[in-house]
Amino acid sequence: MSATRTDSPTPSTVPTSAHTLEPKTAFASSLQEYIFNSGFCGQQFADIQVVFFNTSLKLHRLILARSPYLAHLIITLMPGSTLQLAFTDENITEEAVYITLQHLYNPSLEHVTAKNARAVLAAAHLFGEPDLADVAYSCVSSAISASNISEYIEWVGISSAPNGNGFAFGSAGYESDYGDYSARLRRDVLDFLLRTLPEQIKAAPQGTLATDPRLLAAYVPLPFELFKQCVESPDLPISFMQDRFAFAKRAIAARKKAAGVSQFEESVVLALKDDGDGMAVHVTRKPKRSRAALWKVEG
Repeated sequence: MSATRTDSPTPSTVPTSAHTLEPKTAFASSLQEYIFNSGFCGQQFADIQVVFFNTSLKLHRLILARSPYLAHLIITLMPGSTLQLAFTDENITEEAVYITLQHLYNPSLEHVTAKNARAVLAAAHLFGEPDLADVAYSCVSSAISASNISEYIEWVGISSAPNGNGFAFGSAGYESDYGDYSARLRRDVLDFLLRTLPEQIKAAPQGTLATDPRLLAAYVPLPFELFKQCVESPDLPISFMQDRFAFAKRAIAARKKAAGVSQFEESVVLALKDDGDGMAVHVTRKPKRSRAALWKVEG
């Protein structure tokens, strides 16, 4: 049986004075504070028990129905029923569900942190709470760095198989998609690789961008289509094509070494643009040719 959560939320202590607010505003503020303190914190007058992970809360169907996801689950439940929540998305955590449920009673944006933002984004998107999801997304996006870029690429589902935009989504082990938030995060990843990281590197006087080991370290583990898109992009601030070509060669050599045995072979060429106006770098990947066995026939 699931254990009841013991670290109950602190009742709201935000001062609300009827003498300083308009009557309707004062009433709404007082009602919200009462519902949160008595309904969520005190779990009084509850008509449904919600169980998730190791937490059990006595809550209220009328409030839970603010979430389209929960409304669908409880619409046929009788008062006094128990709702057991289970999630296929491994990004959703017990803490994130707790915050998301609390947010239905009282704004809980201040509980979103860099540590739990991904989980809160997953839960808030599922529950249909866009204001909470917006805050979580902003927190997630602002945390992208050179040290975690590979982790973010895997998390938002960028794989090596191409689609029309140069990205592929839904890599192995990744099942969840957070709609527009996932699309925005994929763009954020690309923007970091093409703009933010190069700007950070150029801000420190440690050689040119094309030879900086930090850019190389970030590009080497990228899925191929993302690597190709970044290296070929006009937004990558390596304007001299010979430098870009040399950078791509070093990156491909490092990628080959890191990959070990592979069925594909990557290469880069420096060629004239299609319109004949200047040079361009092109990155390609082809299946390795298997050498046919030669048989000596004696006779």
